[in-house]
Amino acid sequence: MKFPIGKEIYIRTPSSLINIKELISWFRMEKFNGVLWGESSNFLTEILVYNGIVPKAYTLRETEILAEDNASIEIFVNDFIARSNLISLYSLEKEIVSSILISYFSTPKIFQEETYLFVPDKLVEESKKENAISHILIESPSDKSHFLFSKGKFLGYYQEKDGVLKEELSISEFFENSENLLSFYQVGVEEFEKLNIPSLRFSFVEEDITSWTKKLLEYVNYVVTYYTELGMYIKNMESLLRDLKILGKSLICSDNKFTIKNEIMESYEEVEKEVVELIARINRGLADIWGEKIVRQKYIQVYKKFLEENQNDKVIIELLDRLNPENIEF
Repeated sequence: MKFPIGKEIYIRTPSSLINIKELISWFRMEKFNGVLWGESSNFLTEILVYNGIVPKAYTLRETEILAEDNASIEIFVNDFIARSNLISLYSLEKEIVSSILISYFSTPKIFQEETYLFVPDKLVEESKKENAISHILIESPSDKSHFLFSKGKFLGYYQEKDGVLKEELSISEFFENSENLLSFYQVGVEEFEKLNIPSLRFSFVEEDITSWTKKLLEYVNYVVTYYTELGMYIKNMESLLRDLKILGKSLICSDNKFTIKNEIMESYEEVEKEVVELIARINRGLADIWGEKIVRQKYIQVYKKFLEENQNDKVIIELLDRLNPENIEF
């Protein structure tokens, strides 16, 4: 196992019983940390999830690496669509995943040196620095052992043969074999936040989120145009994005139209809430000038008009339910 087995959420569940779009959306919304497995025939895809995103993935046949990262995600997705894999999900503490990540995305302080050159207790002491995240990797001819530390605490260790996370610290025995090699990774807590940790894409999920968001923005822009044609001008539309966590960093306003400038990795539910708030801000701003009663009447009109023009678009009909006049606060 490239990653440790955490707390079981579900195990070896047929993919036909899992809604993968909802699962990935839930990862984003809950800022999930853990490992997603897809077992198919004689190989296993392990997907590491950190804070709701996927930075690393492997496909393995026993100890042989068959694929990595995007290629592994593609294997997982193809098997899922074919309903040929079994899905398992395990949660891990965020600190454990952080310690794993530094072995991939930071420069090692020690890399594949013979273990006899080092004193185990001194290395553990160094790993327990209060303001650091540390990872000791010991490679033997038959296995790899990972010792994980964060903010002065030993979090546990696991061996790739079984992936079982153990809490007791018994590192000295791993230094007795002269064939073993040591690598040591350590970054400061603040430095960790600056690491370039990628987000692998479950393309069919992210593409849906992007297309959904574009559909919602199509409606927002339609509303703004409708108001403008009535002489109800919205001043400084860019300011409407202020303090919106997702849309504020993902959208740009040009010629009184909102467009996507950065990919959106959060869940659809989070995006939808912010679009509702964006519409509410537009209406509240106009209500201060024109009065709530008039703006409410005009919003009802534009909402119905847009639905009528898109009545054959089932996606639009479904998406706009949350944006109906009853759900918008003035």
